[in-house]
Amino acid sequence: MRAQRTSLFLAVAAAVLLVGCFGGDVKDEYFYQLTGPLKALEKGKGPKLLVATFAAASGYDSPRIVFRTTKHEIQYWGYRQWAAEPARLLAEATMRHLRASGLFSEVTSSDRMREPDAIFEAAVNAIEQVDHEKSWDARLAMTIVVRKGSGEQVLLRHAFDATRPCERRHPDEVAKGVSRILEDEIKRLAPRIAAALR
Repeated sequence: MRAQRTSLFLAVAAAVLLVGCFGGDVKDEYFYQLTGPLKALEKGKGPKLLVATFAAASGYDSPRIVFRTTKHEIQYWGYRQWAAEPARLLAEATMRHLRASGLFSEVTSSDRMREPDAIFEAAVNAIEQVDHEKSWDARLAMTIVVRKGSGEQVLLRHAFDATRPCERRHPDEVAKGVSRILEDEIKRLAPRIAAALR
């Protein structure tokens, strides 16, 4: 009798577990990328630029999209995230913008580049959605250092902390806003890098 009760209990427990695992609503997951130019306009005689791996500040080093409601608290979306770690997405988008500028003969992150003219380094200080009562902003803050390829000499430093209003309250708009902030900053920075290498 006890064996029958134990068997019945185990069967019911297994059924409950199966319903819990496979029943109910399944949440869709959404992944977001940064946009940027795809066509390279690299020049044959321009300087060569090596883009180093970007670093990310604590809290921004995973694919989870950060949203901020107060100055001191960040939270994360559960089912909406970046397609990769933000530092990687930003490095890839930065290379696309630098290539599209037409100011460089080569822009790559590959260690196979021999004797780059400059090394582009960056730290991602913030990449997030900023919540207000009736609106959202996209925020991107970075610190960029460009060093001479043959040593530690710093050619230029550039830091920014920019926000852009979202047209609607949706993570897709945050990705668009971050993409536009990065585009604006690299468009301003690329001629400065090329000038420093002349």
